[in-house]
Amino acid sequence: MNFLCGFNYKFNKKAPLTRGRDMNPVICTTIDEDLSLNIFSRAKYLVLIKNGEIIHREANPALNSISKRPTVARRCVELGANVVIASHGSLCYPSYQILRRAGVEIYVVDAGKRIDSDLIKVIKPVNLGEVIYSSLLAVRERIMEVFSHGQ
Repeated sequence: MNFLCGFNYKFNKKAPLTRGRDMNPVICTTIDEDLSLNIFSRAKYLVLIKNGEIIHREANPALNSISKRPTVARRCVELGANVVIASHGSLCYPSYQILRRAGVEIYVVDAGKRIDSDLIKVIKPVNLGEVIYSSLLAVRERIMEVFSHGQ
């Protein structure tokens, strides 16, 4: 199955987002069983996509980690991704910093979009508002975890 068809071609025609990098980037994202994108802290799998094909799939390391979102960001960098497509709510400040320092290009899309759909129409570069929203969501999730374990 061919995923993220035309990702490079369409983005590079509009703006040089790959800044001279490989024209076929390694894309890291988190998905569920039905191939829909989900927040870093909730998705079932972490996948790498190159040339429209999934080249690596593993259980989401965030599911068994205390620092959920940064764990996914670190793993994407370790696996050599040069583009990350994150679901809305995934990029807390520590995750954003990990990816930015590694020189990874970061894009955001709404959770629930399938990777085999035409994401080019709905994908956006990350912005400060997304990082702030994701950070607040991460804090909320941690607080809810504490209360749910205490009962």
